Amino acid sequence: MRIVCIDGERQYADIVKRDVIEPLRAAGHQLDWFEERFEDVDATIARAQGYDAVYIIADQGPLPERFLSSVPSLKLVSFVGTGAHRFVNVAEAESLGITVTNVPDFASRSVAEHAIALMFSVARRVPEGDRIVRAGEWAKHQGLKLRGRTLGVVGTGAIGREVIQMGAALGMDVVFWNRTERPEAEAELPGRRVALDELFRVSDVVSLHVTHTPETEGLVSAELLGSLKPSAILVNTARDEILDRTALFALLREDRIFGAALDVFETEPPEISELPLDHPNLVLTPHIGFHTDEADEVFAIAGRNIIAFADGTPRNVVHSITQ
Repeated sequence: MRIVCIDGERQYADIVKRDVIEPLRAAGHQLDWFEERFEDVDATIARAQGYDAVYIIADQGPLPERFLSSVPSLKLVSFVGTGAHRFVNVAEAESLGITVTNVPDFASRSVAEHAIALMFSVARRVPEGDRIVRAGEWAKHQGLKLRGRTLGVVGTGAIGREVIQMGAALGMDVVFWNRTERPEAEAELPGRRVALDELFRVSDVVSLHVTHTPETEGLVSAELLGSLKPSAILVNTARDEILDRTALFALLREDRIFGAALDVFETEPPEISELPLDHPNLVLTPHIGFHTDEADEVFAIAGRNIIAFADGTPRNVVHSITQ
């Protein structure tokens, strides 16, 4: 098979060469790597002509709308990550006979640890304290001790379960909610399942871990956010679309919650002018939840998905939400 990566990022080039390009070559396939952007739709479509598959890193955003229908040779889209629906129109791909694959679980522990790190960063006002010292000042602002407080985890997938386990290990009282009840899996978790509105009312820290689908878009509404305690912390390492960011920013600007931490944004990088940067206890990170050496395995798995597809045994196939 001939595979193209159009949206290659220089920071990943060595990893992809070692863990993807070489194994593909050994299996008789060819991956061509280009560090280009998707803004020029016609150039992106032209680049893909004649290729059997596209290897998408998707740091820069979704595939252009006309892409799938404009590359008649395309048989496979190998997405480097979990949330393929955010970057690929899977329903359109299916209608065109194009298979979409992803990496269902590659960085659960890494993202969960980052969520916990963000929780501590806000609770103990770590970035704020760092800024104070760097400015040559000396001020001590009161933080929150987490042991004995309530952690609410929204979503009990692989990442959410890790966060639940770590929160309980810290001595926190854990409550959780998931759209689909999973009695067997949830029976093994510390803590208890509660309704979503109760979770927001009782939690001192709320950590979001649901995937973005049409059903979860805007799930964390202004009403839910408004029910948070004045001492509450909100952490989002999931997707921006599940959260009413306007309502959250209003709470921060009005000092109606203790603080928040965001690793995901509506556009990445975000529009700085839209963020409440004057809030001293807002912690922001550039979507780095999965960026650990261990999580880099995602690139190799996406490459192995290509080999499996070429061998006639496709795996990690993503289906449209309507199926």
